Amino acid sequence: MKFTAQKASAVKNIILFDGVCNFCNSWVNLVIKLDKNKTFKFAPLQSSVGKDILSHLGRNEDDISSVVLVQTLEQVYLKSDVPLQVLKILGFDSNLVNILSQVFPIRLRDYVYDLVADNRYNIMGKRKECRCNDPKFSDRFVTTI
Repeated sequence: MKFTAQKASAVKNIILFDGVCNFCNSWVNLVIKLDKNKTFKFAPLQSSVGKDILSHLGRNEDDISSVVLVQTLEQVYLKSDVPLQVLKILGFDSNLVNILSQVFPIRLRDYVYDLVADNRYNIMGKRKECRCNDPKFSDRFVTTI
């Protein structure tokens, strides 16, 4: 899908996540709790929005192997960079985040990320359906762009 300029500008601070993964949903819950200013919106990778964004980014629209932070369509983070960038955006100490990035290089962080991601359903299980229709958080989930 090609995004019009208007639609592209709407794609800001969206976190794409595996909508049926309990581990991923727990992480989304934590971000929602910490995000007092409602900076982030969320969309399941499996949703039409998630698939459209993935396709626009040149990724396979069925790729659910990584959480994705789309700050803008030109500024995208994957895997272990996502939680670090989220911490920065939420105002956590940038020096601490930078130190964590340096102490744990991306190859090591992404290796651990992939180990967890490959076993996430075994770790915390899987839902039958995505929670994006939960009315309690309807303002936090993107359903159309």
